[in-house]
Amino acid sequence: MITNFLARVSAVSLVTILLIGQSVAGSGRRQPESRMLEGTWTVQVTQVDCQSGNPLGNPFQSLLTFGRGGTLTETTSNPNFFPAERGPGHGVWAYKQHAYSAASTAFITSNGALVKTQTITQNIQLGNGDQLTSAATVQFFDPSGNLLGSGCATATGRRFK
Repeated sequence: MITNFLARVSAVSLVTILLIGQSVAGSGRRQPESRMLEGTWTVQVTQVDCQSGNPLGNPFQSLLTFGRGGTLTETTSNPNFFPAERGPGHGVWAYKQHAYSAASTAFITSNGALVKTQTITQNIQLGNGDQLTSAATVQFFDPSGNLLGSGCATATGRRFK
């Protein structure tokens, strides 16, 4: 009876070790889909009317860097901001059920004083490993957190190589 019990424990232990070994060995073979967004992307952003989707003004360039662990850093060349007025955006991204979401906030200053923040919330889709599209909501808040205004944007991007 004890021998039978030990044989079963040994068999279960062996199967467990083999499964763990396969999992660890397989983890380096293919990057999980949740990490395919990682890296830096050159993005062309177009501000759009939230109701109609019609473009508002000319497109501009931004850089988005999606870091391992879910961090996001972005910079923009949006001509609506004077040089040194808008700082880089910092935020987070996540992958859930075949889609990506991201949110970032940037400070907007005047003469060195914080006058408002810009928060961008995005839904991101990957076309292939090197292309993305995004639909975003853009909100502006005063330093106390009161909503000042909002808008929408779309973007297309290519992985920076």
